[in-house]
Amino acid sequence: MTDTEEDAKKLIEYLKETKSGRASFLPISSVKGKKVDRLIKNNLSGVIGIASELVKVNKKYEGIMLNLLGRTVIVDNMDTAIILAKQNNYSFRIVTLGGDIVNPSGLMTGGAVNQRSSSIIGRAGQIETLEKEIQKLSERIEKISKEKAKYDESVFETLEEVTNLEHEMQETEIEYATEKQKVIAIEENISRLEKKLQELKDELVQIEKDKEENKQLAKELEEETVVLEKELEELNTVIREFAEKNKDNQKYIDDLNFDITNLKISVTSFDESTLSIDELVERVDKDIENNRASTENKTKQREEILETNKQLEEEIQTLGKQIEEIKSDVSVSGEKVEELKLERTNKTSELNELEDSAINQFKIIEELKAQIAKLDVKKSKLDTELEQIVNKMWEDYELTPNNSVGYEKPEDIAGTTKKVKVLREEIKGLGSINIDSIEEYRQTKERYDFMCEQRLDLEDASTKLKKVIADMTKIMKEQFAKQFKIINKNFGEVFKELFGGGNARVKLTDEEDILECGIDIEVEPPGKKLQNLTLLSGGEKAFTAIALLFAILKINPAPFCVLDEIEAALDDVNVYRFADYLKKFTKNVQFLMITHRKGTMEAADTVYGVTMEENGVSKLLSMKLK
Repeated sequence: MTDTEEDAKKLIEYLKETKSGRASFLPISSVKGKKVDRLIKNNLSGVIGIASELVKVNKKYEGIMLNLLGRTVIVDNMDTAIILAKQNNYSFRIVTLGGDIVNPSGLMTGGAVNQRSSSIIGRAGQIETLEKEIQKLSERIEKISKEKAKYDESVFETLEEVTNLEHEMQETEIEYATEKQKVIAIEENISRLEKKLQELKDELVQIEKDKEENKQLAKELEEETVVLEKELEELNTVIREFAEKNKDNQKYIDDLNFDITNLKISVTSFDESTLSIDELVERVDKDIENNRASTENKTKQREEILETNKQLEEEIQTLGKQIEEIKSDVSVSGEKVEELKLERTNKTSELNELEDSAINQFKIIEELKAQIAKLDVKKSKLDTELEQIVNKMWEDYELTPNNSVGYEKPEDIAGTTKKVKVLREEIKGLGSINIDSIEEYRQTKERYDFMCEQRLDLEDASTKLKKVIADMTKIMKEQFAKQFKIINKNFGEVFKELFGGGNARVKLTDEEDILECGIDIEVEPPGKKLQNLTLLSGGEKAFTAIALLFAILKINPAPFCVLDEIEAALDDVNVYRFADYLKKFTKNVQFLMITHRKGTMEAADTVYGVTMEENGVSKLLSMKLK
């Protein structure tokens, strides 16, 4: 029995170091026990009681006693033990006064007890001896406790040193990883440059070989050019002789001269390739064949034209006969033409007389139209004057021609006019009169009453909306506070997993106004003090933001999530940590990552890339990595 688990641990290490055997220890601080909560006796007389209740111990050791004897029942004999075990479905251990045992599994233990072994009940004889040993052990424990205190002090100092060394070691590892990555990049660059240098050397050797081959080929082409020039001179001589003999076919000779000129031009390019010479010769031969075929075709065409001319001459003779016949018909029809001309002259004179008569009638119509137009103008003028008089009657006296019949013309027009002027001045003195004011008042009152009803409705709606907003704000605050606590807990867990330790939390700047206040992020990476997010490095900020993102996703995982280079600011070590953690999340969420980091690509199931083998033509490549 020990006070704490740490003491038990040290004693076990002591037994291992001294090889003194094995022992079981019961730490008082951690060992707890349970007592039989329901004991079914059914009037069974042989049941004595629960063993933990039959033993008196110091309250300090109550947990150990419950652990050892809380689920042990004492009975008088084995028969009672079997009946009690069946009644309670073998749910606890039963011990008889004779030391026989019925275990919960149904295992039964019994028989004679020797001097070296005893049951739980049969240990009373050893208590005295054990008490003496306990006293000795207590003295020894006190001594060990003093040594432990000194040891704890030294351990605490050692732990501080170890912690400092671990921090230094982590910083050194980070620097080492960074420098190692730089070295790897430099080595890769060196190997690439060496490979390129070797390729350039090989290419230079090949160029030298090609140069020698080209020189040899140039010599051969020069020799072939000399031979061809001689052959060309011979051909020119033959052509000149042929031209003297065949002066009549000058066009054919000109074509040949043109082909020869082309041949000369082609010969000058023999330095490039002997193949072009063969092609030119073949083309010249083809041209000669084409000219011969053209000559034959022209001869055939000439014969066909002569045959056609004969046929045309025959047709001309036939047409001449037909023309003679038509001339004879025309001479006969001349008399008829003279008769028709005379008839046409008579009809033309009649038509002229009718035209003169129509012109005279048109003149009379025009004069009548002019008189009608003058009368229309006069009528319009009279209508205008009449309309002005009617308007003046209405404006001055509010009379119309229909209701003015009962009024007589005044005898004293000047006096009446003066009286009208006085009355008008008096009317003006009365001021303006709004006859429509009664109707306007009625309409304004109706509008006022309507607006009052609308105002009451709006006030009622405003009150209801304010109540709804207050209820919604309350629910939002409760839900936000609840979810914020979960996010805070998740953030701490995810941060520890990604950083390999440390602490992180989010807190509200004003807990009284949680919907409007800001949020502070406080993190404590391994080996650093607690500080605000703004004081971290770029990589640490990015990694902390990733941790917060996954903490939010943990609450309600989305089925599909797109991440666009969120790990770009991380170093290689943290990229691999991020990729491993992302793998764990793929059980519930499908991620689409846009990245250029190798570590993230290695963790992916499928990689897609876009390549451009030709300018302006993009091609999609995919690769499964499972």
